[in-house]
Amino acid sequence: MSEAVFAFGSNMCSGRLREYSVAPERPGVAAVLSKYRLRFNKRSLDGSGKANVENDSASEVWGVLYSIPEDQLAALDQGEGSGYSRERVVVLGRDGTSSKAWVYVATEPDADPELRPYWWYKRFLVERAKEHELPPAYVERLEAIEAMDDLDAARDRSKRSLLCKGAG
Repeated sequence: MSEAVFAFGSNMCSGRLREYSVAPERPGVAAVLSKYRLRFNKRSLDGSGKANVENDSASEVWGVLYSIPEDQLAALDQGEGSGYSRERVVVLGRDGTSSKAWVYVATEPDADPELRPYWWYKRFLVERAKEHELPPAYVERLEAIEAMDDLDAARDRSKRSLLCKGAG
C-alpha cells in the first residue's frame, strides 16, 4: 500500500528523500495546495529557515505529489525530524484531479522576519519547480526568495552535491 505525500520544500528534490531512505514509487507530479502560503519560518537546528505552509485563503503553494510506500512514512517522519507534524490535506493535480495527501507543517513557526533558507536549500525548490513545470509565476516567486550562505562548508558541499534533476 502507498500514501500520497505533497512536497513543497526541499523534499521536492528526490535526493533529499533518498537521504531519508525513502523511495517514491514513481516520479512525482505537479500539484497545488490551495488556501495556503509558503513561508520559511521553521527554524532549523542549523539556524536557517526551512519551508512551511500556513493557512491563507488568498494563496496557493505548488509542489510535487509523490506516492510513498506506507512502510517508509516512518523514515520520512524521522528524516523531517522534530518540529514538523504530518497533516492530511487535499491537493489538486495539474489535470484537475484532487487527492488526499500528507503534508509536513511546522509545529512551532518562528516569527523572526530575518529567518532565511540557505542557498543550497533554495536550489532544491527552484530546480524541482522548473523540472516539474510548475507555473512560471510561482517559479519566479521561488527564485526571488532571499537566501543566505551556509557557513558550514562541509554541509554546504554535501547538500549542493545532492542530485535532484531527473531523479523523480
